[in-house]
Amino acid sequence: MGAMMGGGVGLTIGFIFGSWTIIRSGYGPGPQGVLPTLSKYMLNSAASFGFFLSIGSVIRNDSLIAAQLEAVQ
Repeated sequence: MGAMMGGGVGLTIGFIFGSWTIIRSGYGPGPQGVLPTLSKYMLNSAASFGFFLSIGSVIRNDSLIAAQLEAVQ
């Protein structure tokens, strides 16, 4: 669940900052064009956010399992 949420947030943030960089940069999108440049921003951001949110989700679920085991005993 954390990876999906992180991926969605990352894609959105990557779109916003990638578009801003392409528009405001004095060089434009570069030699590759707009779509490949924007997709690199979006995929990098989605991978980063998804990775960290999935780690947080695993950590949070581990603590819930330990608490449930204590309640059963």
